[in-house]
Amino acid sequence: MKKIIYFLFIAAFFSACNSSLDEDKVETFVVNHFTSANESPEKGVMAMANNIGDSVMLYNLSNGWIGRPEWVNDDSKIKAEWFYEDSATVELKSIEVFGNVASVYGNVSWFMSGQKTSRAGFHAIIGKQMGKLVFKRHAWMNWNINRASNSFVWPSTEVEGALSMYNSMRYAMANFRNNDALAYSDSLVELDSNLAVAHVGRLHYYVFNGKRDELVSLLNEIKPKLAGASIAEKYYLETYAPVSNRAERLDKYEKALLYAANDPLLRAWYSYTLEDLDERIENAKIGLKRFPESSLLNNMMGYFMKDKGDLEAAKNHLQIYITAHPDEPNGYDSMGDILLASGDSLQAKEMYIKAFDMSRDLTTGPEDFFNTSKQKADALN
Repeated sequence: MKKIIYFLFIAAFFSACNSSLDEDKVETFVVNHFTSANESPEKGVMAMANNIGDSVMLYNLSNGWIGRPEWVNDDSKIKAEWFYEDSATVELKSIEVFGNVASVYGNVSWFMSGQKTSRAGFHAIIGKQMGKLVFKRHAWMNWNINRASNSFVWPSTEVEGALSMYNSMRYAMANFRNNDALAYSDSLVELDSNLAVAHVGRLHYYVFNGKRDELVSLLNEIKPKLAGASIAEKYYLETYAPVSNRAERLDKYEKALLYAANDPLLRAWYSYTLEDLDERIENAKIGLKRFPESSLLNNMMGYFMKDKGDLEAAKNHLQIYITAHPDEPNGYDSMGDILLASGDSLQAKEMYIKAFDMSRDLTTGPEDFFNTSKQKADALN
């Protein structure tokens, strides 16, 4: 129904046409809009503020969303940090001019450190407002796509706010904010006491703090809740069970990946657990094809490439991490390790200090995990 509404809007625009736009100018306008941030994030903000019509409607046809975000009528809400990619390219498939509006189909690809981070198809209706070209309607189609999360460990819950908290918990886990992950986990358990995977943040915390007895006890406590969990969730939780050797651990990850093949945390830790370095790299690449901006996957690939002897590739992965997740201290700590391996002890120390300082001001207070950042910085005095 929402798609029908969208195309009725298009028909309404076309029926009102009485003067023609210039096709070449429309092409230049659209390409410049999407590539403006190549010069600087501030240019991206300016393009967003100047090129969107006051009455614009935005659509995402891959999930049915229709709306007009509040930034459309309040330029101050457009943030430079939205434009963190290095560059974008535009491939226009067709431009059809219908009097005073134009229908444009195309694809946009975004890149960081030479790596494509996402790609999306779009359809736009271009018209004029106050004598200048603007977007009257814009629809994303098949939003990629690289950011899509098919075969992901989704939580079996319908409680309002639970999915958002689950995602925040897992994001904290991916960035080694272990205290934050614990806090989100406990809050999620309060929000939905029947959700088995709500406990995963606490399991993560126990693993990183060497609390084996507490880990086993909690896994036993969770068992009655598994009746309401998906197969992916059940196998995901099993990956936290203590094992006696690498083969057992790999077996648990492989079973989980059968049901959540694109989950970035599962893919990252499976890659880390593999013994052969080339296999580690190849498996991490599988994850990065789907989540090119993943903090955990880029972090691990940084170390894998360091072990491979390719320090430039290692730096590129850590730069993607820092650029896409600038508020996460772990990216700076890891970059410090790569810089130190490159012989740049001065910049490495700066990275360690930055990581430690940032870790003092997290949601739940100082994160002990980053005490090693200070230790590494002190060792370089």
